[in-house]
Amino acid sequence: MFRSLLWVAIALPGTALAGYEVSSFRSDSSNPGLYGASAALDSKPETCWMVDPEKRNEGQWISIDVPTSTVDKIALVPGWDQNENDFYDYARIKKARVEIISKEGGKETIVAEATVDVKDQRGWQVLDLPDTQVGGELHGGMVRINVLEVWPGKDYPNLAVSEVRVHLKEFAAGTLAVAQEPDSSEDKRNGDMLVDGQPRTFWAADGAHEAIMAFKAPGYGLASIGIQPGPKPYARPKTIEITANDMTTTITLEDKAELQWHLLPVIVGYTGGAWGDVQVKVIDVYPGDVGKGVAISEVKINAATIEDI
Repeated sequence: MFRSLLWVAIALPGTALAGYEVSSFRSDSSNPGLYGASAALDSKPETCWMVDPEKRNEGQWISIDVPTSTVDKIALVPGWDQNENDFYDYARIKKARVEIISKEGGKETIVAEATVDVKDQRGWQVLDLPDTQVGGELHGGMVRINVLEVWPGKDYPNLAVSEVRVHLKEFAAGTLAVAQEPDSSEDKRNGDMLVDGQPRTFWAADGAHEAIMAFKAPGYGLASIGIQPGPKPYARPKTIEITANDMTTTITLEDKAELQWHLLPVIVGYTGGAWGDVQVKVIDVYPGDVGKGVAISEVKINAATIEDI
């Protein structure tokens, strides 16, 4: 077994700890951690956890520590997804048993398990699990994915998995507020209208298409952000960069006046691990009438954990 701990500094007092472990991985003398568990938790499809080629794929596993929370789903990129050839050249997960484990008083107890079937296709697959509370005041829990069956590789027998992510059950972050006012607001349409819970009110730029703003929700581990474009005849956000924990992801919104949800960048193997300010930058828009800047009706943020302040 190969266990690692990832320490992540946060803006709140103390640190967040994420542990991960694999039953085996392919060793590389030039880069010992190249195919280890961390490669399946880095949000990069070009890296992967790869099983030791001298071991059977069936029976191998990867586990991810999670804080006190409710486990909701498991998400996988079941092969090495840096390109189509590598994806099918190596074995991919076909069936797995997922164990949800709670840690209390120095003991580990399996509190739920489920068998999941995985399609032989590239990209993320999000698979339902029984909603399961793990952990208590002092300790969290763990999710372990046990490989039961694989899709065979065309050229190589050993399993490769680009990404694994645990989805924790989300809830509204109750302290949501604007951390950075958007620049150049149209008169009487200020940043507070973004978080007032009233979709009929909206913030609008005074003609500039690019807009930068930030939000905060102290006391919560943040999981996802919902953005509702403003009304026509204003321009509406199309391409947006979201930055949290010094990681940036780019999303595309549909041109419709509905709240649209996207995950915040994940750095610890589970959703709900973002903290501090969440920056939103509008870099492209669906055009409005001449002279009408971009407008956003509402921003919401969901959390999945409560931070110990």
